Amino acid sequence: MIEELYCGTRGRFAFASIGAALLFLVAGCGSSNDGAATGGAGGSGGAASGGKGGSSATAGMEGDTVCTSDASPGDTVAVPAGSFMMGCNADVDDACSDDEKPQHEVNLADFSIDVTEVTQDQYAACYAAGACTAPSCPWDCSQGSLPATCVAWDQAKSFCAWAGKRLPTEAEWEKAARGTDSLKYPWGNDDADCTRTNMAGCGDAIIPVGSLPDGASPYGALDMAGNVVEMVADYYDASYYADSPTDNPTGPETGTRLGGRGGGYKSETLWQRASKRDWYDTSDEGSALGFRCAQ
Repeated sequence: MIEELYCGTRGRFAFASIGAALLFLVAGCGSSNDGAATGGAGGSGGAASGGKGGSSATAGMEGDTVCTSDASPGDTVAVPAGSFMMGCNADVDDACSDDEKPQHEVNLADFSIDVTEVTQDQYAACYAAGACTAPSCPWDCSQGSLPATCVAWDQAKSFCAWAGKRLPTEAEWEKAARGTDSLKYPWGNDDADCTRTNMAGCGDAIIPVGSLPDGASPYGALDMAGNVVEMVADYYDASYYADSPTDNPTGPETGTRLGGRGGGYKSETLWQRASKRDWYDTSDEGSALGFRCAQ
């Protein structure tokens, strides 16, 4: 069986070649510019957090493109068991939002998390295996090291399951991003700049994963600030921290919005902070919304 991702000027088709038979599944192509945001921080995803607005990595793609890949899931870094302070650290951060308060102690079991955001090549391999469905916007197949975008929450979960992993909880994501010293950013408390994070004013486009090693977290995870906003496993609740369990919190049991973390390539400095929380509708699939997996 050969399965490929096909996106032409008239739309997207997933097709499988089985002997002489071809099976086509229509899954309409998105624009290379998603326009105004519909999710993220109360609708500010495009302008502020880098959610559904802005140019995608495939702007200007012409003709018919077939994307195939046999890429393996990404490497991980280990995060040891133990406690950390979750939420905004007012001692080093003067931009604390209400939903980042109160700062509170959280105890997590050991886990591992992807070194980088999931790439388009890796997602295409999942698609080829029949475990993932097509993204909603076209990808440039020569740019497979770009983050996988234009996929919704359920699609991200499907990829992580195929890879033998899962989406990280919001608490796991934050600990992996800032360590146990309540850092303002993954790299420390120094101001954000374009050598550490791909944010607004740093090129206005997503870049290959792992391009900015100076922005590494204390555990060696890359791109945890900027490039694309990362979906987490938790439903979003602005007041969750007031009642959050101390041990291995997993977020509210139900909800209509998912949590997003880390800011995107259109995000201002505010959104690059490790404690900053964002939200999206569970069906959102923006051109600057991606993910990484944990296990």
